[in-house]
Amino acid sequence: MKRTFALLAMTVSAIGWDITTSVSGASAQQFPSKPIRLLVGFPPGGSTDVLARTLAQEARAALGEVVIINKPGAAGTVVLTELMSAAPDGYTIGITPSTALTLAHQFQNIRQDLLEGTEALVMVGRQRVGMATSKDSPHKTLKDFMAAALGNPGKLSLGIPGAGTSVDLMLRAMLAHEKADANIVPFQGDAPVVTALLGGHITAGAFAAGGWAPQVREGGLRLLASFEADRADVAPEVPTLMELGYGLKGNAIQYMLAPKGLPPPVAGKLIEALRAASQTPNYIDIAKKNALYDKESPAGSALDQQLLTDRAELGALVNRLGLKKK
Repeated sequence: MKRTFALLAMTVSAIGWDITTSVSGASAQQFPSKPIRLLVGFPPGGSTDVLARTLAQEARAALGEVVIINKPGAAGTVVLTELMSAAPDGYTIGITPSTALTLAHQFQNIRQDLLEGTEALVMVGRQRVGMATSKDSPHKTLKDFMAAALGNPGKLSLGIPGAGTSVDLMLRAMLAHEKADANIVPFQGDAPVVTALLGGHITAGAFAAGGWAPQVREGGLRLLASFEADRADVAPEVPTLMELGYGLKGNAIQYMLAPKGLPPPVAGKLIEALRAASQTPNYIDIAKKNALYDKESPAGSALDQQLLTDRAELGALVNRLGLKKK
């Protein structure tokens, strides 16, 4: 009798496992069956938001409705904390500059490891950063600005799109290099920095090209330096930080991510759809206009590894400069 019950239990257990697996597979095949929430940790109008809205539009055929939810705060980390706690079912995803996960913890009290609690889907752009002033500013070059900061400690103001970003780190490093002092003012994204700069509320701003490139092209802003490895297309006469002797260059990318534990079939569908959306002519055109385009699109584990490498390199720089939070 005991042997009969044991065999029956084994059979039921096996059948139950098969049924569960079948249901899980069916769910993955049906994905998505409802709207997908795309969390954006910055306000509407900024570079991250522009990419998010264009991706949602271009991925509609493959993913159906993708609802943009803007929740700015703490350099994008507030929304990432929410993403970590969401169900790993593919219906809540996010888009972010990579430094929100590779650098922000050096300057903010973030208890959770955002990289460990999320998983990368696909890279959809590169964050090109530069420092700009208004067209009427007396500071024609970065050297002019630094000389003024050195001669007037704490009097000049520098707007940035959030504390704990790569821009924050590089500005601190630049000021330390010059032994100068300026007031670094964090905003909630690129768009508010542009508004403050055009309104004369700050002396200069360092932010993504999605904010300054159109203004530089139209003559409203003047670019003082490119923070990237190469010069900006809209102002090829303006040098890079490397050329100016600072030994610094940006490495922030824009990428899509999801809560940890996403079922592989769902992750695969999202990666395929989002990568395809980022390669459409419309997306490429908008990304290029905002100086965010990059032909590379690493995904999944390869992108995860790239982010871990970036985090280690940025951490080493923070420690070398003595900028780590106390």
